[in-house]
Amino acid sequence: MKENKKVVILGIGNLLLKDEGVGIQLIQLLEQETLPPGVELVDGGTSTLDILPLLQEADKIIVIDAMKAGGEPGSIYRCRPSDLIPSEDAPMSLHHIDFLQALKMNKMLGDDLEPRTVIFGVEPQEIEWEIGLTAPVAAKIPVLKKLVLEEVGKM
Repeated sequence: MKENKKVVILGIGNLLLKDEGVGIQLIQLLEQETLPPGVELVDGGTSTLDILPLLQEADKIIVIDAMKAGGEPGSIYRCRPSDLIPSEDAPMSLHHIDFLQALKMNKMLGDDLEPRTVIFGVEPQEIEWEIGLTAPVAAKIPVLKKLVLEEVGKM
């Protein structure tokens, strides 16, 4: 990673809804790691509009969230925000709507975050009131962590 670059790793989700909390779970795991200088971990919870000022300062934004796209539970998807423009068959998370709106608002203000944003979505098995990830999603956490850290290294 080049010096003086800021990377924001943004976990989105709700820990109270099983696999919906995958983004937050990964952030908590990464908090135990020694990360390169300039990497900031952000627990975005379920409200991405509140963290827009933080994103504006970033040279790269890596988002982790649950994403229903019709694959096997635990499947990991890598995409750009433009890939998530709502359509009948597009992968979607309720948080992506807020996140995409935040990016759109920022672009209208003259700063397009899209080119520097990468999203990792994980196919949930269950989104129900219970703390903890299902086995298929939990089993993919090490792979997800590796992919996110590789993305950090691409700066």
